[in-house]
Amino acid sequence: MTFCTKCLNPISEKDSLTIELIKEEYKKDNIPWYIGYSGGKDSSALLSLVINALYLIDDYLRPIIVIYCDTGVENPIITNYVYETFNLLKIECQNLKIPIDFKIVKPNLKDRFFVKVIGKGYPTPTNIFRWCTKSLRINPVKKVIHKNKKAYVLLGVREGESVERDRTIGKHRLNKDFYLRQSSSKVTTIFAPIINYSLQDVWATLKFKQFPKSISHEKIGQLYKDAGAECPVYRESKGTPCGKGRFGCWTCTVVRKDKSVENLIENGYNELGPYFLFRNWIAEFRDNKEYRCKKRRNGKVGLGPITLRGRRIILDKLLELQKETESNIIDTDELNLIYSYWKEDSENTMYFES
Repeated sequence: MTFCTKCLNPISEKDSLTIELIKEEYKKDNIPWYIGYSGGKDSSALLSLVINALYLIDDYLRPIIVIYCDTGVENPIITNYVYETFNLLKIECQNLKIPIDFKIVKPNLKDRFFVKVIGKGYPTPTNIFRWCTKSLRINPVKKVIHKNKKAYVLLGVREGESVERDRTIGKHRLNKDFYLRQSSSKVTTIFAPIINYSLQDVWATLKFKQFPKSISHEKIGQLYKDAGAECPVYRESKGTPCGKGRFGCWTCTVVRKDKSVENLIENGYNELGPYFLFRNWIAEFRDNKEYRCKKRRNGKVGLGPITLRGRRIILDKLLELQKETESNIIDTDELNLIYSYWKEDSENTMYFES
C-alpha cells in the first residue's frame, strides 16, 4: 500500500498509478469526458478513481459528465439505488469542490419499451430480434455525447471478463495505451483506465477508496451477492444480451430465465415478485400466434406484430401491475402515443383480429 499526500486511507499501488494516469490525461486538453455509469462495480470503481484524481488537481478545464441511462424498465431496485447515489454524489462533489455534472438520460418517447410493444405491436425482444439495446440504451447516450464535435467516453471495461469481451477489446484497441476506438461513432474515443484491472482489483478499489463516500462498497457487494452483474450504460448493439447474468431490464425476454431478478426475490426483495411474474407472462404471450398478425409491416406473409386485441390485453395487464406495485411504469404521454398508434393500425385491415 502507499499513501497520497491529501488522502487518509491507504490505496493500492495500482490505484495510485491509475489516479496519476487519469490526472495526466485530464490535463492534456479540454475535450469533454463522459463517464458511463450503471451503478455496478466496474463503473463505480472507475468513477471513484476519477473523483480521487480530480481531488488532487487545482485547475479544472475539461468538462466531466457522468451519464446514467434510465431505460424506463430498469430493475427498480437498481434504479432506486442509482438515483439515491446520484443525489449523494452531487452533494459530495460540491462539498469537495470537484466540478462534475451528473446527467440521467431516457429514450425518446417513440422508442420506449411499452410504446413499441403495446403501441406498435413489437414482440418483446429475442436473440433474433433484439431491438431494445439500440433504442433504449445506445441512442439516448449518443444523443447527449454527439452534441460535441469530439468527446471521450470513460468506461469501466476490463480485460479477462470473457473471451468475447477480450476479442472486442483487441479489435478496437488503439496504438495509445488505455484507449479504444468506438466503432459505431466517429465523434467518440473510449478511455478505459481500469482495462488491466482484475476482479479483485475492482473490489479493492471500492473498499479502500478515499472518495467518494457516497459509493458504498458494502451496498454494492450485497447487491452482487444477491443477484449478479450490471448492464453497461454505453455498449455496442451486438454481443451478449444484458440480461445474461446481469442487472438489466426487468422486462428482458432475450434470456430464457431472468436469474438476477429470481435470485433477488429469493434473497428477500419480494417487491420484485409482480414484475417477475409479468415478465414471464409476456414472454409466453409474445409467442402465442393467436395474438400475432399474419403479415409483417412490410406486407410479407409471416409472423407479424402483436394484434390490436393482444396489445389491449398487455396494456390491461400492465396497468394492473402498475396499480399493484404503486409505481409509475407507464406515463400519460406514452399512453397517448400508444392510442394514436392503435388508431393508425385500426384503419389498416391487416391488423384487425378475426
